[in-house]
Amino acid sequence: MKRILLAALLCTTAISQSMATTIYFTENFNDLSAWTPKAGSYASVSGNVLSFSSGNSAGDIFTTASYTSGFINFDYLGASPADGGGYVGVSSGFPNNHVWLAGSSTSFATPTSLINDSTWHHYSVAFDAVAMGVGANGHIMLEQYANNTAGQGQFRNLSVSDVAIVAVPEPETYAMMLAGLGLLGVMIRRKAA
Repeated sequence: MKRILLAALLCTTAISQSMATTIYFTENFNDLSAWTPKAGSYASVSGNVLSFSSGNSAGDIFTTASYTSGFINFDYLGASPADGGGYVGVSSGFPNNHVWLAGSSTSFATPTSLINDSTWHHYSVAFDAVAMGVGANGHIMLEQYANNTAGQGQFRNLSVSDVAIVAVPEPETYAMMLAGLGLLGVMIRRKAA
């Protein structure tokens, strides 16, 4: 009985935390209307995925809206095991003074390393534009760096929120969880009998 009450308490806590999330910006990449490209940007969208047709800088895109602090939540697929791929940062302009928060290149380290293994991974990176020296109006900045092969750094499901947002589990994960809860119920029932 104590275990059931503890599980219920944990579920209630998790649900109340998720309800308290404020999402300032969400992007599923239907188009790039909420973004400002740097002149000569290589960014394009297809099937709700942002990718770049080339790299070597100049491919940057920036949110038109600015943010002071929060979490940048996104899914990333790095197709290249070589040096290069996607970068996520905050900039004071289009471009201007900027700081990279997450990246996949070994030649330019960032606080969060993005994985290049041709699989989607979810990330949440915290930022405080003022503390980073960008100023109070930080624009989210994305690019593919140091690789001129199209689609080497891809992004989807991007949002800016006040707390980190965890990835949505796949249906198989829910099936395994339900099976585990079912087994737990059978064990409790047998123990009570």
